[in-house]
Amino acid sequence: MLEQEEKYEYELISISFEQSYEQPEENVVWRVSEDAPSQNNAHTEIEYDADGIPMGQSMEEIRKREAIIDDFLRKWSAANTERKVFNNVMQEYIYVRAISFAEAKEHSAKSYKSTRALMLLDEVLKNASPIKRVPKKSEDKNQKEFVYMLVMIYKHQDIGTIKLTVGIKKNANKIQYGISALKPDEPLVDYSMFKKSKKKRSP
Repeated sequence: MLEQEEKYEYELISISFEQSYEQPEENVVWRVSEDAPSQNNAHTEIEYDADGIPMGQSMEEIRKREAIIDDFLRKWSAANTERKVFNNVMQEYIYVRAISFAEAKEHSAKSYKSTRALMLLDEVLKNASPIKRVPKKSEDKNQKEFVYMLVMIYKHQDIGTIKLTVGIKKNANKIQYGISALKPDEPLVDYSMFKKSKKKRSP
């Protein structure tokens, strides 16, 4: 059991993304030309898959995926009132909490495939296997409540390798933190993010 049974309204944070990410074109079903909110009234062509998920990397498409993730997680929460899924490999529950939702909306929306991976939430939580234990990022306030992070993976026929990051609390409870689809050449863990900056010595 968790230390306290948390209740959240899941008012997820709206995130603005300044960087675009490359994403290969695949499974395109239909395209829609929409007005971009710019001074010259330029048009942007949005491509959707069969489920109505935008596949590109424009700001508008990322925002649309944010809204899709928001809707999915609210429905998932309503259908899973205990907000936990039993992992078949570890034989333990992985809990889904407000931080899980915030991280999903902030990061999974950046990539089409990561959005698709997030939509497989139950499947991933049930079947992912633990691979590496890594330190938490000391400067990341979202990881402050955890002792360390556990990296898990799940192989999906269509999406490929899905990375599940789980935060481990002091009472050993496992909290789902992030879900993302890895690119073929993407490392499982970027250890450079854990390097401590050297402090300059005062003269």
